Amino acid sequence: MNSSAECSLESKMRGQCYGYSICGYCYDFGETRSISKEYEWFNLMIIGVILPTIGCLGLIGNSLSAFTYSRREMISSLNVYLFALACSDIVIILTSFFLFFLENMRKRSEWATYYFAVLSPVMYPIALTAQSLSVFITVASAFDCFVLVGAKQKFRKQFCSVQTSIVVLVSIVLIAFIYNSPHMFEIYVIDCWSTMYNTTSKDVCPTPLRTNPDYLTIYYAYMYTIMMAVGPVVLLVVINTAIVITMRRSTQDGCESDIITLVLVVCLFISCNILPLTVNLLELLMSLVNPYLIDLSNLMVVVNSSCNFLIYYAFGSNFRRTLRHYLTNAWKRRRASLLQNNRMKLCLPATEVLI
Repeated sequence: MNSSAECSLESKMRGQCYGYSICGYCYDFGETRSISKEYEWFNLMIIGVILPTIGCLGLIGNSLSAFTYSRREMISSLNVYLFALACSDIVIILTSFFLFFLENMRKRSEWATYYFAVLSPVMYPIALTAQSLSVFITVASAFDCFVLVGAKQKFRKQFCSVQTSIVVLVSIVLIAFIYNSPHMFEIYVIDCWSTMYNTTSKDVCPTPLRTNPDYLTIYYAYMYTIMMAVGPVVLLVVINTAIVITMRRSTQDGCESDIITLVLVVCLFISCNILPLTVNLLELLMSLVNPYLIDLSNLMVVVNSSCNFLIYYAFGSNFRRTLRHYLTNAWKRRRASLLQNNRMKLCLPATEVLI
């Protein structure tokens, strides 16, 4: 702290206190935002309670999904995508705890404020890359499913293979990384003075790139709409409709449960992305920002990443059978190990105590 610097009302109006920038000044320009008690309670319940609860359950479900789809007997082109989707959803949930929950705790905890700022330059690009991966993988898996039910045998055999799925996934990872690389240059961390906690802290500020109007228009308005919002949703609606129509005409029954599972996963994706898409369009077209809708749309991102396991287990007969097999074997091994340990304890001679 610079003891010679002042922290008067006048210096605070300039965004300075004891020689530091005031935390929050660089992104709201010193404006005081009045938050109603109703919204504060709503935000706490949605982001502080419901989101982490669903997210924790989602981590368990996605871990079980990734484990099951990685088993040798479950290997197929479609299941490779579902395994990758489970992994990307795990990253989305973990980073959502940071981006949404920890950010929500900033106004309630000094350490949350500090670590949110320190980790933001890393976690922010990772979170958005994982979301892009989830979108691209969902589209790729839907197309794989369409080829599986609608293409000719020769093309189906060539395209719907594990090797092709791996090549497509590697390409998707590269595209997602390149597409989200600008986010690494959007924010930076500064030392600042927290008027709330009356101490030095860290804060995140936008770079000139993040505030550039042309960048916001091209990258956030047009590219985001095409790559992450309207584009994928329209594609998935068309592909899903084509899959359903083709299935009704087809006489193939071999992998019907897997196809139904994928169709429902796509339906869940579309349903959960309607609200975020609406929020983005309202902000883009009408400059309308509604904090209630933003919180709900953030919750829907986590819901989408957390609920696929329920679909896999309810409608995927192979998935359900494989998961039960491994869980049953794990339970039997653990039970046998406990029984063996108990027998060993019973067989041990009584310990003699020498006085």
